Amino acid sequence: MEPILSQAYGYGFAVGLGAAFALLMVVITRVLASYLGQVQNSERFSTASRSVKSGLIASSTVSAWTWPATLLSSGSWSYSHGISGGFLYGVGGTLQITLFLFLAIQIKRNAPSAHTVSECFYIRFGKAGHWVFLVYCMATNVLISALLLLGGSQGFAATTGMHVVAASFLLPLNVVVYTALGGLKATFVSDWIHTVIIYGVLLATAFTVYCSSSLIGSPGKMYDLLVLAQEAFPSETGQSYLSFNDKSMFFLTWSVAVGGLSSVFGDPGYSQRAIASDASSVFTGYLMGSLCWWIIPFSLGLSAGLACRALLTNTASVTFPNALSSYEVDAGLPVIYGMAAIFGKSGAAAGLVTLFMSVTSATSAELIAFSSVTTYDVYRTYVNPDASGKQLVNAAHISVVGFGIFMAALATALNYIGVTVGWLLSFFGILLTPEVSAVTYTLFWPKMTKLSLIIGCPLATATGIASWIGATYHYADGVLSKDTLMTTEATFIGNFVSLASGAIYIAVISLLKPDKDAFDLRNLNGELTLADDVDKEEKEAVLVSKDVQKLLKRHSWLSLLVNLFVVLGVYVIICVALYGTKRDLSKSSFTGLIIVMLIWLVVASAYIILFPLWQGRQSMARIAKHFILGGESEELTKTEQRSDQATLDSESNVSIIEEHHTSKVANVVA
Repeated sequence: MEPILSQAYGYGFAVGLGAAFALLMVVITRVLASYLGQVQNSERFSTASRSVKSGLIASSTVSAWTWPATLLSSGSWSYSHGISGGFLYGVGGTLQITLFLFLAIQIKRNAPSAHTVSECFYIRFGKAGHWVFLVYCMATNVLISALLLLGGSQGFAATTGMHVVAASFLLPLNVVVYTALGGLKATFVSDWIHTVIIYGVLLATAFTVYCSSSLIGSPGKMYDLLVLAQEAFPSETGQSYLSFNDKSMFFLTWSVAVGGLSSVFGDPGYSQRAIASDASSVFTGYLMGSLCWWIIPFSLGLSAGLACRALLTNTASVTFPNALSSYEVDAGLPVIYGMAAIFGKSGAAAGLVTLFMSVTSATSAELIAFSSVTTYDVYRTYVNPDASGKQLVNAAHISVVGFGIFMAALATALNYIGVTVGWLLSFFGILLTPEVSAVTYTLFWPKMTKLSLIIGCPLATATGIASWIGATYHYADGVLSKDTLMTTEATFIGNFVSLASGAIYIAVISLLKPDKDAFDLRNLNGELTLADDVDKEEKEAVLVSKDVQKLLKRHSWLSLLVNLFVVLGVYVIICVALYGTKRDLSKSSFTGLIIVMLIWLVVASAYIILFPLWQGRQSMARIAKHFILGGESEELTKTEQRSDQATLDSESNVSIIEEHHTSKVANVVA
């Protein structure tokens, strides 16, 4: 297979574009510190002062969940299975985010002072329970990071011929730089910029494919070409590319959706965004982020993925007159090849830029998440409980750099072993999904016991693995190998059993051997301590008023309605009904689907691109005023003085119990 682009593209993007982006983020970080008074202390580095608005939360959610697998797998699924691929990938991933809404809101209600969710496990279950969850939490962090670099490095290597080891180390290099210097706030700004670029490429691709391309140019023409493609290159499943009647596709999406719950509930990067969010912005931020993310795999699959399949009989196809090889499909190249067929080499380059953005933005989230866990759950909890803010920042910097090197080395090892993105995506759900029940029970159920956590989670993992291997043995006619373990039915069974058994084991053990007294969830926040360099803004952010508490309670009920709609309305009723029709969509129905997709894409892009700018208009105006006037405004000077004075007033560790016990703690934990 000849790479579609030269190695210069690979090294140019990984080194040149990466360095330019890192420099931009460093400049933005300095501007925030100099002109908005956002000096990088330990609390701001890990929590962004817990005051991030819904627009940035939404864009950050989109960015963190737009993995290379999102872009590459959605295109591959659409290429292999037709119109169902991108849609089912999107709804499965969206379900994971909307379910996490419950946890995000609960964190703000009962533990607004938390730096990580793992801290709550230490308070509830002591050292033993804390370490059990830490193992799961950090394993999730490590495997997701490896998955990101694995997909990115394999995509770069296949597209440009760049050496996979070079890609594994160069892609995260510049991300480590600006994450270490800028902390979580820089990650949020970075996420927004990455997401803007991704949406720009998506808009250009979708509208060109269905509105102006001489090769396709309309939904009707795409429909006709897919009919011809089915005759020339029949689907491996024997189903039409214009039908949802594809059993293997449904098993695959359910497997990834169930297994992927651990990558949201257990990934500290997601809870980090909930912690960083302004309390009243959590629901809107995650909900809009999920809806705006949904359209990314949906639109990319229906445009680039289907274009790659539809144009196989056209000389514009990269592989004409042949279909793509299994290696090319597994490497996620239908997206790159589809864009190349429509735009030429510039299309392939645009696809590579999108891949680069997805790798670097999601990697940034994983780096800052890992640094927070190691800083607060390991260093401050077990190594130096009296650590100063400066020491915590130093520990976070070391963690970011060290983890960046480690994840690059792990991705290299997995590449040489021959592990694919699809294999790892299925495996880590079976291994880690029990943590979904653990974190949910911990934040919601006062009767959960330490014994149930210590026994239940490992036992559920063992049960899931055993079921996976047993199902593989049955469905693969007794053959067990790396390839047969990817049997769709077996991975679905393994993921589902791992999830369900964790919930059952923890509940049963807790009820059979209960604690003398149930845990009061309001006590979670009382034992959480802020660092000694906390400023006034950060102290105010951990106080949740009665009005906000009522708002969060209403948001919990709204989250229930949202999830009933997504799970039952879309994922069960609509998808099963489409499967049960066992017929192709008509040309008019297909056209309607494309029109809905295009409108949805425009609305989501407008929201993610413009709304964060609108919410940050005052800060941008202050910065602009400084540059125009050539000096600091009086208002800005006063703001910085208040921030500096608040920092000077903090001479020791500040906890919610110590500072506000008599007057405000009821508002915090009510």
